[in-house]
Amino acid sequence: MTKDTPQTVSRPAPARATFLDTRFRSRVIVFPSGDVLHVQSGEAVATTAAQIEYLDAHPDFKRLKERG
Repeated sequence: MTKDTPQTVSRPAPARATFLDTRFRSRVIVFPSGDVLHVQSGEAVATTAAQIEYLDAHPDFKRLKERG
């Protein structure tokens, strides 16, 4: 007889990346989808894969290494 063991489900980590705005300390980014992202203190936190992809391709933004 085998004992049932709980199965762990592998879930992808939520999309999240912090970017340094190399041009402005404060601005608002409006994405083609209509999403809005605020740059504050020269940083912006993208919370969707589409935002991350867009900012990765933009020359004004540099992705910061995640801490921890």
